[in-house]
Amino acid sequence: MSIRHNHRWSRYAVLAAGAASLAMMAAAGWAQTTSQAPVDLADPRMGTAPLDNQKLIGNAPPPGEPVYNGQTTPAARLPHSSVEVAPINNNIALSYPNGVAVPYYYTNPTMIGFSAGGGSSYGGRTEPTISPVVGDWSPAPAYREAYYDKSKEVASPGYYSVDLDTFKTRVELTAAQWAGLMRFTFPASDRSNVLINFPAHGGSIEVVGDRMVRGFSTDKRAIDGNYFVAEFSKPFSELGTFRKSPGDDKGWGIGNSDVEPGQRAMSGEWAGSYVTFHTKAGEQVLMKIAHGTSYAQAEARLKDELPG
Repeated sequence: MSIRHNHRWSRYAVLAAGAASLAMMAAAGWAQTTSQAPVDLADPRMGTAPLDNQKLIGNAPPPGEPVYNGQTTPAARLPHSSVEVAPINNNIALSYPNGVAVPYYYTNPTMIGFSAGGGSSYGGRTEPTISPVVGDWSPAPAYREAYYDKSKEVASPGYYSVDLDTFKTRVELTAAQWAGLMRFTFPASDRSNVLINFPAHGGSIEVVGDRMVRGFSTDKRAIDGNYFVAEFSKPFSELGTFRKSPGDDKGWGIGNSDVEPGQRAMSGEWAGSYVTFHTKAGEQVLMKIAHGTSYAQAEARLKDELPG
């Protein structure tokens, strides 16, 4: 190597070392000035609210139509995972309040339930819907909705929580690679319920023992297998099933429902189950759920990822 090349190489080495030192100093300065890591600045709610700057949206959309948003979800999810554990505040079975069938729209004031289906929640295709309800409840699609405190809604990478003021219940969501985990902090009540139901196409649902609900969806487009298994940390006090009444109106609308207290199995449109807990104030009930191409695969995923 010539002297000139040697000199140039040395100059590059000095510049590289200087850049590395500056990076280390910057990282040290960040650590000294804030307790936040860069990941703490991420907000999964970005893209869930409509644009409201007239300069950006011009004259669109036409009067009376909602403004589209980024159609994203604040779901809890790991990178490259199969599961999104997500809030649902759009009753897309009855209307498309923001133009397309996305299950979450930031400005909506009430919550319907939550999902932990495989794949993306875009298009509202994740299932089943899980709805914690204290006191009276309504079968799907006429869910009993809960007002929630927007100021206490938390969304961060891998975690979501919300306070359902109507039911005095806090819901927390997180996700593993193949399974979802939900934690419900209930008030004192003998009617702390969790409803689990399929959407319109329906399927079959079954309550097994005093801690498990499982089901099979008839949806041919199921993303991560048509089977699901959900297990609870506390035994049920009561249970039952419901569905949309056979022969009822096939169009949109609430229609009539068959509700069967004490029954463990149900098939049909909007097939679902409800389980009831007697809870003390602040008592927490956990529910873990996984999907698969069989009940055995779904149970194996729960055992492998969430054994406790």
